Amino acid sequence: MSSSIPTITLSNGVQMPAIAIGTAPLSGSTAEAPQSNPNYVGFFPERVTRSVHLALHAGLRHIDTALMYRCHEHVAHVLRQWFMEGKLSREDVFITSKVFHPPAPGFGLDDTTIDISSLSVEEITNTVHAHFEKCLVELGVGYVDSMLLHWPSAGGGAGNATTENDNDSSSGTVMVEIDRGNRAKRLAAWKVLEHYYNMGWARSIGVSNFHEVHIQHLLDDGATIVPQINQLETSVYIQHTKIIQYCQEKGIAVFAFSPFGRGVMDMEKDEILLEVAKKQNVSPGQVALAYLVQHLKCAVSFYSSSKERMEGNILACSVHLDPEDVTKLEMLQRSASWGLPSPYTLT
Repeated sequence: MSSSIPTITLSNGVQMPAIAIGTAPLSGSTAEAPQSNPNYVGFFPERVTRSVHLALHAGLRHIDTALMYRCHEHVAHVLRQWFMEGKLSREDVFITSKVFHPPAPGFGLDDTTIDISSLSVEEITNTVHAHFEKCLVELGVGYVDSMLLHWPSAGGGAGNATTENDNDSSSGTVMVEIDRGNRAKRLAAWKVLEHYYNMGWARSIGVSNFHEVHIQHLLDDGATIVPQINQLETSVYIQHTKIIQYCQEKGIAVFAFSPFGRGVMDMEKDEILLEVAKKQNVSPGQVALAYLVQHLKCAVSFYSSSKERMEGNILACSVHLDPEDVTKLEMLQRSASWGLPSPYTLT
């Protein structure tokens, strides 16, 4: 692993690099579509080959991907080249992938998603088995370093708001009622990950976009392994105070995605970020990343096609924020996603 990138020790002792290259470049709307195809909305897996290649050159050794992104084979192509030339060995790279993504019209293909709402528990089990093994085949590896359940349920905003004090008070988002059927299906999917973990086909297993009650239900309902990772959309604007506190108490590493809000958060214009950046002689983005790694103790995944930006993000790990900086950045919490649902709206 690159000596300039810190690692996070998972609860089972596995060392996970704290900075990862993401592999989900996408056009979320026609406003982001290429000029040559202005109606396109979806992923750009063809861009991943170059970005992963540049990331390895920059010193990144953690690759964050998913079956849903349709880019496993692109990742495999780059790794195969580096392995063949003796630049890296399999043990030098940490690969995270994800399964159990609900249908997403325009983004996910039928063989990369799971219709959680309509499948039986047995069908969920069989499909997650098939998708896990599909990931290994596409990636061209014998095992992954981490496999996550991508989403706890479909949609977002469905269900009835509860009066229980289970919401994240820092964001004001109230938890919707948990669906019992989804709860059972999450456990079935989790049992599949436990199976492959015990086989050694995944060095660690975890969840993604789960809030604290989703995870607690897994433990209450029969999980034998506590998730080692929970990946969440996390930034200076979305700090998920209650979820992160729960995860830390349970020894679950938090893995932040979209730390810059996919560029739609205007971090480069934020007065507080600019103030701290000027003081530290770094960019606002580096301040935002340093806050996640240093203060919130998160691993972080980002996508970039710029080697210079990747190197700058690695340097952010060396930025030392003082208590005054941290206090200012804590005040930025505003629950402003770039477009994904809050975990609290997932049933």
